[in-house]
Order: sequence, then structure tokens, then C-alpha cells
Amino acid sequence: MQPIADVVFTHLHFDHVGWASHRDAPVFPSATYRVHQADWDHFVAGPRRSQAAVDKLTPIVDQLELFDADFTIAPGLDARHAPGHTPGSTIYIASSGGRRALLLGDIVHSVVQFEERDWEVIWDVDHAAASALRNRIADEAANTEDLLAAAHFPNMSFGRILTTDGPRRFVAV
Repeated sequence: MQPIADVVFTHLHFDHVGWASHRDAPVFPSATYRVHQADWDHFVAGPRRSQAAVDKLTPIVDQLELFDADFTIAPGLDARHAPGHTPGSTIYIASSGGRRALLLGDIVHSVVQFEERDWEVIWDVDHAAASALRNRIADEAANTEDLLAAAHFPNMSFGRILTTDGPRRFVAV
């Protein structure tokens, strides 16, 4: 079996990094851990850093690759900066044969946020930017074959955005 080569973070809230290290050692010792520079600066290196993030992420620093622009990780897997929920929130887009799946992290916390354009969550660092981004992504994906999934959706469901019969809605597939 091949060792894990890459670990990508959508953002650095504690509920998304708790598995990065265990007992002060990286969980995946051969992997490159990738995160947006803005989130690293905010949660680990900045003046308002989170001690929980520092404790969990310091053990991976020798394997860390920071990025500050959209890029292709590997053929068919792209990272797209999506600030709002956190300064360095990142969406990962898996694509093949003209089809796409968007891994949204915490850009959306509930499927209700697709139907209710102004519905917010208290965890967004920049509420206006998070809302604008969420609506832009949902509008772009509406009535396409694009699949979307977010970390806190029920059963980690993939689904599509549909607008037939009224407002946007998420339909699991």
C-alpha cells in the first residue's frame, strides 16, 4: 500500500485539524501538509493565534507547504482560495472528463444556507465575504452537474444545487 503523500486543509479550525498530529508527531509521516498562508498566519503564527491550533499543527511544520494563490495539486485536483469563513479557507475541486466535485469545507455549514441567501453562522470570520462567496458558488453550480459536499452536511452528502420550482435547494445524490 502507498503511504499518504498529501494532506490538504480546507481551513484551520480545530475540528478540522485535530487529526493532523498525535502525541506530537504527524499522523502521516510521509505526507506534505498543505494550507493557505492566510490561515496559517491567522491561527498559528499571528498575534491572535489559537493555542489549540499551535499545539496540533506545530508537529507538522517540517512537512508543511504554505500557498497563497490558487494552484493545481495534481492533475484533476485544484485548490481555490475562498476567504470568508476564515482568511485562508480553501475549496478543493476534483475534476475529470468535464465533471466536477467541489469540496467546500466549512464554506457552507447547513444545506439551508443554499436556500436562504442571508443565513449566516457565527463561526464565519468575515460574514459579508462568507455570504457573498457561498452565494456565488451556489449560483455558479445551480442547475449544472457539479457535485458539492461540505464537512458538516448530514452524512457528508454530495449533492447538486437545483433552482426549479423556486429558490435554490441542495438535493443529495
